[in-house]
Amino acid sequence: MFRELKEDVVYDLGELGELAECVQSSVKELRHRIFMWLRTVYEASPAEAGIALPEVGDGWARFSGFAGRIECPSGVVEVVPKVGWDGVRMMLDDVVSVFRNLPTYLRAGSPLGVAASAVALGWGDTLAVEYSLAVLELSWKFLSTFRPLSLERLLVTAGGVVGKPNVAETAKFMMRGVPMGVFSRVRVVEDLGAAAVFRALNEAVKRDLETLVQKFEEFRDVETSSVGVLTEELRRLISAHRVVLQRLPETGGVLITRELLMRIREAGRGNPVIVAGVDLYIAYRAHRHLLKRGGEDRLHLISTHKLYELWILAKVLQRVGAIQPAGRLSLKAGGRFVNDVEVEYDVKYGSELRSLAGGAHIRPDIVVKLPGGRTLVIDAKYKEEVSEEDLGRLLIYTVELSQPELSGAMAYLGESKTWRSHGRRIAICKADPRTGYVDFSCLGLE
Repeated sequence: MFRELKEDVVYDLGELGELAECVQSSVKELRHRIFMWLRTVYEASPAEAGIALPEVGDGWARFSGFAGRIECPSGVVEVVPKVGWDGVRMMLDDVVSVFRNLPTYLRAGSPLGVAASAVALGWGDTLAVEYSLAVLELSWKFLSTFRPLSLERLLVTAGGVVGKPNVAETAKFMMRGVPMGVFSRVRVVEDLGAAAVFRALNEAVKRDLETLVQKFEEFRDVETSSVGVLTEELRRLISAHRVVLQRLPETGGVLITRELLMRIREAGRGNPVIVAGVDLYIAYRAHRHLLKRGGEDRLHLISTHKLYELWILAKVLQRVGAIQPAGRLSLKAGGRFVNDVEVEYDVKYGSELRSLAGGAHIRPDIVVKLPGGRTLVIDAKYKEEVSEEDLGRLLIYTVELSQPELSGAMAYLGESKTWRSHGRRIAICKADPRTGYVDFSCLGLE
């Protein structure tokens, strides 16, 4: 049996026949996974992070912000995106094309990392595990911390000082946040146990990334070369972990228990490398515990609303000429480009206005800081119509962040227009991947 559903449309479960129970349980499962993803990656609720949620009620269900395929025992359900699969392909191709040209390493907060997380967000048991921003960050931290050191020398079974890398390597990795102590006089402690922890962490991450490569290759809903680009980046990351594993000694028979982890961490308090490895291992296990669930691998869904945000971001980067970063670019923390443009994506700010209403933070989709001091706030809504609540939230973003004048806009699927409230003006601007048209003049990017 095959049934086609439309994204963001309410369906009576009674009309779905044998597929009803599967659809209902799939929506509940996807909701749970999104909550866990937000808790782990953002430490936020769906409302705080601006994440669209599929909905299920007494006898009805709606897939909001997600499209793809659900494999049920009695057949297949396809959730068709509101912009059509051609629109999704256009967004993915544009995003990967723009982001791939930026010289960044695949990690949490990197352009390609964020894009791939949107594509993989709703894939069965891969949700926010094999390719979550959190796990990418762990992988990047591990490789950044341990690559400049000779692990064959560091983790041998003899004590004593093992030396340090050269000054250039030291400076480069200190800029990435690696403690200075890593590059001073490193002493070997708990050699075999530490090696076992490092090996287990690398093997687990590598195995998860390999699983995701397989998922990408099997993904048939979006047949586009962009998926191949993401797979290529993943393979590079896997190769880096494979190199680390080759440097580590074999540790067969060593069981990694909580007691072993605590003993290694305590014994290695004077060795930042050992401490970092144990902390990363514990964090990775915690993420997997939160996010990994048993059950059938039946969900193959793309986060369409997140992909739309990234598409708007890619178009904005192109428009303002943000092509060559000046230094490290991490969209989650912001980045500066050589033309004195700064761009941020999904960065959390403390909010005085929100605190008055019982909140604490704001998280605008896109903040663009242009030469001359002008700051533009753009919110992306994957909708045909926007609500008063959406506009009120954007107004708060604009009042708190834009300068020297109120400069905020909303990108959405409908026609361009202006919203006025209490003397304030907010531009609501057409940005439609079905045609590729973006009203840059309306967005304030003439």
